[in-house]
Amino acid sequence: MNVRGACWLLSGLLMGCVSAAGQTGEVAADPCDALPEGAGQLVEHGLSDPTPLGVSGQEAIDATGGSGSFDVAWANGATSAVSWSLAADTESSPVVAYIDRRSACDDAYLQVLVLGHLSSADGVLGQEQRGALYRGDDGVTHLRLSFLFDENPFPDVYAGGGSGDGCAGCGGDFELSVELRWGAGESTPRGHVDLIENGTLLGEVGAF
Repeated sequence: MNVRGACWLLSGLLMGCVSAAGQTGEVAADPCDALPEGAGQLVEHGLSDPTPLGVSGQEAIDATGGSGSFDVAWANGATSAVSWSLAADTESSPVVAYIDRRSACDDAYLQVLVLGHLSSADGVLGQEQRGALYRGDDGVTHLRLSFLFDENPFPDVYAGGGSGDGCAGCGGDFELSVELRWGAGESTPRGHVDLIENGTLLGEVGAF
């Protein structure tokens, strides 16, 4: 079989193939490894309505404990005590949506729009943000909240594209992305905090 024929044969499995020059392609990423995050068809539900997942949107929020605290170990050696709370974002729509990916990925999710409030004793985190809570059919729950900053909150860890402590004319260019995960039956989240500049990931700056 010639090289062109081999490419066509493998195109359904690989992104690219071995060419005559010896260049090797990459295996395509599995979309089922990612949260749906707005992808696929959404079936809307009321906040307290029963859903095919077996829990309502409010019950999915309640299963996290609704509020609590955890300690973040920052990359600069500091530690922050963080309190958190979640409430349904009833001003946004759809508040609750069922996402069925069983045909393609053999899983399903509830997407619940929430208002998340994180407050750290040192003031690094202290804002209310909108986010989407994802409750999987395995009982695991995920939430991502983003906090924007005019200046780099961790110049001692990642200098970024500016001078290392912010840059002139850079308004809201830095973001702390807080990824929270509740295991099935758990009320204390685990996760990490990433530092992002203008959409580019600089690296992880905290873990909990």
